[in-house]
Amino acid sequence: MDVDNPAAERFASVLAALGRDEADRAAGLAEAALKAGEEHPLYLNLSAFRLEQSGDLHGALARLGRALELAPNDVLVLTAIGRTLSQLGRDRDALAYFDAAIAVHPRHAPAYNGRGLSLTALGDDQEGRRAQLIAADLDPNFPDPLGALADHALREDRPDVARNLAERALKLQPDQPAAALVIASLDGQAGRRDAALHRVERLLNSHLAPMHRSAAEQVAGEQLDALGRPEEAMAAFGRAKGILRGMFAELYERADVETATGLTRRLGAYFTEASPNDWLAAGIGEAQPNVKGHVFLVGFVRSGTTLLEQVLASHPDVTALEEKATLRAVAAPYFDSNEGLDRLRSLGPASADALRADYWARVRAFGVEPSGRVFVDKAPLSTLWLPMVAKLFPEAKVLLAIRDPRDVVVSAFRHRFLVNALAWPFTDLVDTARFYDGVMRLAELYRGLLPTPVHQHRHEDLVENFDREVGAICDFVGLSWTDSLRDFAETAKNRDVQTPSRDQVRRGLNREGVGRWRLYGNKVDSILPVLEPWVERYSYEP
Repeated sequence: MDVDNPAAERFASVLAALGRDEADRAAGLAEAALKAGEEHPLYLNLSAFRLEQSGDLHGALARLGRALELAPNDVLVLTAIGRTLSQLGRDRDALAYFDAAIAVHPRHAPAYNGRGLSLTALGDDQEGRRAQLIAADLDPNFPDPLGALADHALREDRPDVARNLAERALKLQPDQPAAALVIASLDGQAGRRDAALHRVERLLNSHLAPMHRSAAEQVAGEQLDALGRPEEAMAAFGRAKGILRGMFAELYERADVETATGLTRRLGAYFTEASPNDWLAAGIGEAQPNVKGHVFLVGFVRSGTTLLEQVLASHPDVTALEEKATLRAVAAPYFDSNEGLDRLRSLGPASADALRADYWARVRAFGVEPSGRVFVDKAPLSTLWLPMVAKLFPEAKVLLAIRDPRDVVVSAFRHRFLVNALAWPFTDLVDTARFYDGVMRLAELYRGLLPTPVHQHRHEDLVENFDREVGAICDFVGLSWTDSLRDFAETAKNRDVQTPSRDQVRRGLNREGVGRWRLYGNKVDSILPVLEPWVERYSYEP
């Protein structure tokens, strides 16, 4: 060590701290060096790491941007920028930096780990998992890919695999967040709620990045809920969502960004002035494919659509697809602006045929062959896009799922969704209620405007009198009754159900979600005025 050169001494001390895996001490030394005017990419990266840990992601990004100016091909800086962008919800931008890091250093496991997390956040689970497998193979002693793979296995309903991967990660790093949360979730599923809560509370007392802290609060809320401590659970859910709201506000609260609730208002204003004659089908179109029936199962998230889909999927003449980007992907270019809606309104037969072909190609790309079956396309928020259904599919029918609005909104807020434009309202309880109000107003408006037949299904009626309610739905859809419809719980066990309702549906018919909103006391008072008109409209108890 050069004692006559303080800068060299500081740099050596930073490297020594990193060599001992003392990241916080290394960051402190790096910040001292920066204050002394010694600008170096490593110091800036370490300072950014400390800012990231404290939740100042924009400050971290600024430091990393300067580091990249000094060292454009620094793989550690490129990876850190990708990680920070991902935490800001800018996963498409993050991928470019992870790919740049991999181009510089093709065997850099952290870049593959970050790439996998971003791909998963963007909805590409298959490629996300593949990137984590590469990262784990490149560095078997790197715990983060193992934690991410454990989370994949948990969501894929492979509990034994998930536990094995998580335990391997925790042997390498006892507080690896993803792995610890997987173990907590598995313990909770096995009924060891106190142990699960203790593990999460221990994790919350450690140094966590904002995304991991949000996830930990979410799991804590789930365990508190199951332990019969609903008001504490709602507080934990509030903290979890509050962290997400802070992280993603820059993306979704800008003046130039249309929120999901704002979208419902714009669509409502547009279609209030619309003429029914403008929303007839754009030509009949060729049969693509020759289906026995075409059903769109819509409503609002947490309205019981998963249960009804599993019931219908138990019929031998039905094939169903769960919440995939089929209709939304086709509709998006038209619903993004009123000019787009004008184009949809005046759509000609040839353009409609091309859109129909696009839709069915997307259905098949998800592994479903609808020919010769009644095809059920279940996506609750496709309620928004029903004018597209009217334009493209004159033979289609709509099942509109209804559930007590208070249960719907509370449940949507309690559950964790990947944050995107349509899920942004679920980061705030009142915003969730306002979004519900906007969507259901559209549903009512569309029913008076569009020619598509609609059957309103009430979730509680299915719970109270299964055969009668399902029989009425079968009559509407064009299916004959079969006793296999009662075997929906077994159907769900054999299908890849990805929604939060999976475990509840697999337990069979029950009333556990009916009136659950009452458990949360005054924690839900803020949404009651927004939902009161819908409680009355759908004849629920005041």
